[in-house]
Amino acid sequence: MQRDYSSISPSAKMLLLTKGLTNIPFIADAAKIIWGNDALDQLATNLTDELFLKRLIHFESRYLSLDSLLFASGSLNVLEISSGFSFRGLNMASHHANICYKDTDLSEIISIKKDLTQQLIRQEHLSLRGKLITESLNALDHNAFASAVESMPAGRLSIVNEGLLMYLNHGEKAQLCQTIRKALLKRGGYWITGDIYIKKELEETTIPDAFNQFLQAHHVEENKFDSFQQAEAFFKEQGLLLTTKATSVWHQLSAVKYADPALLSKWVKQSATVGKIRETWALKAI
Repeated sequence: MQRDYSSISPSAKMLLLTKGLTNIPFIADAAKIIWGNDALDQLATNLTDELFLKRLIHFESRYLSLDSLLFASGSLNVLEISSGFSFRGLNMASHHANICYKDTDLSEIISIKKDLTQQLIRQEHLSLRGKLITESLNALDHNAFASAVESMPAGRLSIVNEGLLMYLNHGEKAQLCQTIRKALLKRGGYWITGDIYIKKELEETTIPDAFNQFLQAHHVEENKFDSFQQAEAFFKEQGLLLTTKATSVWHQLSAVKYADPALLSKWVKQSATVGKIRETWALKAI
């Protein structure tokens, strides 16, 4: 019996609202369309919560680090999987005339996203220079994935995702790797993923919030890699070679403005002790 992945989708709504406090393109406007104009003002009351602020900076960093490697790839064909309510495709199609950007996720996300995208285009008076295709895709459906790739214009391909591997067990990760490898062997290009999370003993909150409960329900900590070395070895076993790691995007983060200097100093010290918990990688098929 095939596993039902639709329960993952509520995380996309949580992330949209949270990231609405950053400068990530279109996110704030999309959040207002869904929750109303005062939603972000209400959310901003959480900025005194250190855990909330850490998450905000973390997710903005993940977004920007993926952007940095995507732009460096120079690819004009982009397939984003498990895109959630990110509007990277809309942003890129607004600025780049020759791009074909296929924005995909599960059907219940895409049905909402298509409407949101049209509202944003009207609201911002956008005239898309490139091609944006928003369609449903289960990334673990090998045939559907192959069809999505096949329908894109000829040329090198960048397959991108921010958060997906953390929801997949070892076998599912391997299945996805083989599907992506086959596409890259045929087309050339890279898989750029911001989803290289490793297990860490982190400080627990005294009161489990909805986000933590969601992570626990989907066994996210168990699905992370044991180390960056183990992650690299896993991908190599699947025929995917690490070529580039994204560098720090700290200087680009808009959410840093919400943290006072003392808190930032505290985080720097914590980071030196704990080390990195996530990286963004570009991989190629071998």
